[in-house]
Amino acid sequence: MEIKVLDCTLRDGAYVTNSGFSDIGSIVCSLENAGIDIIECGWLREDRHEPGSVMFHIPQDFEYNAKNAALMFDYGRYDIDNLPVNNGKINIIRIAFHKESLDGISFAVEKVKSKGYQVFLQPSNIMEYSDLELGKLCKRANFLGADAVYIVDSFGSVFPEDLDRIMSVFDDIVDKNIEIGFHSHNNIQLSFALSIRFINYMKRDIIVDSSLCGLGRGAGNTKTELLLEYLNKRGKKYNTDIVWDCINKNILPLYEKYNWEYNPVRGFKGIKGIHPDKEIYQPNI
Repeated sequence: MEIKVLDCTLRDGAYVTNSGFSDIGSIVCSLENAGIDIIECGWLREDRHEPGSVMFHIPQDFEYNAKNAALMFDYGRYDIDNLPVNNGKINIIRIAFHKESLDGISFAVEKVKSKGYQVFLQPSNIMEYSDLELGKLCKRANFLGADAVYIVDSFGSVFPEDLDRIMSVFDDIVDKNIEIGFHSHNNIQLSFALSIRFINYMKRDIIVDSSLCGLGRGAGNTKTELLLEYLNKRGKKYNTDIVWDCINKNILPLYEKYNWEYNPVRGFKGIKGIHPDKEIYQPNI
């Protein structure tokens, strides 16, 4: 069993910072030197790349060095014809898609793989899948030869019993040569606890997503610094001193400008399974 950490500070954090970071290179270098297994560096989008942004038109727009870097695009919002053959700068492409697009992603996966990239499947809002639909998702990942398929708690709505049910289906059906990933949000304050539960349940190769200080959409994600400290207690050798230094230098200043922590509205949205960007009127919260 191998446990990998994928840090999504730059990609998920883009929702919070309007895609801009003052020193992308410093964050990437710190994560790399700390031994993070996969660094997700941002998004693939149709727009031309602007300096200081983590929105990239093609992987070659990413000018920093990371041995195992990833980018994500939303299915249907990025023309895969723009994607060049992998030149080693970015090795992993994560494809995010909604449940209704499951039948349509096959061509996208095959095309991205044909260009030399690993493909991670990111089904948005796993809570809207029935057990039957979860099985169909897992079988599709097997058929397409995905490198990883994810349990994605998009709205921060998953409770432990929900995760147990979903993990059971994934573990039973997903081929053992395909990694299973977990990406959670902290709207109901369970992200880190659920990540630990995922680690302790799975007896196979897995990936756990996290971000520095939990920087991310809604109430953020599992915190990289805490996850690494936990994994080090299990025998891993991440250099957490570098991570804490990076937080002090690059992330704490963002607290002065942005807010991605828990509040009652975010908690309410998580409990009710409401999209984080949807406007709601709740006079009692």
